[in-house]
Amino acid sequence: MKIIEDKVKLYPPHAICREDVPKILSAVPQEWVADIKIVRLSAANPHPHVAAYNPFDYTLTIKSRCLTKERTLHRIFTEVAVHGMGITVRWGKKLQARDVSRVENVVAPLVDQVLPLLSQRKVWLDR
Repeated sequence: MKIIEDKVKLYPPHAICREDVPKILSAVPQEWVADIKIVRLSAANPHPHVAAYNPFDYTLTIKSRCLTKERTLHRIFTEVAVHGMGITVRWGKKLQARDVSRVENVVAPLVDQVLPLLSQRKVWLDR
C-alpha cells in the first residue's frame, strides 16, 4: 500500500501522520481494506468529508487538518466500515438511520483501541 502525504506549509497540520496510517488500517478486518492501494493524506479542507474511499482508483483520501485525532479516527473507521460492510451511501448523503447504530457499534471500540497507539510527536511544518 502506498501512502502519500501532501505538504502543509501553514497551520494547522495534519491530525495524523504517515506513520499512523498502517496502525489505523491494521486494526480493522483485512477484507475491509483489501481493495485500498493508495492512502492519501490530503492538505485540503476536511469539510464535508474527512475520509472518502474511491473504488475506481482504489484510493482512500483522508483530510485531517483542523481536526482532533479522535474525530479523524472515527471518520476513517466509519468510511472503511461502511465500505467493508457493503453499505451503500449515495455521494453527498449521510448514512441511513438504520445503519448508523450498526456502524457505530463497530467503530467506537476501534477508536478507543487505536487512539493511544497513534504518534504523539509534535508536528513541525516545512518553512
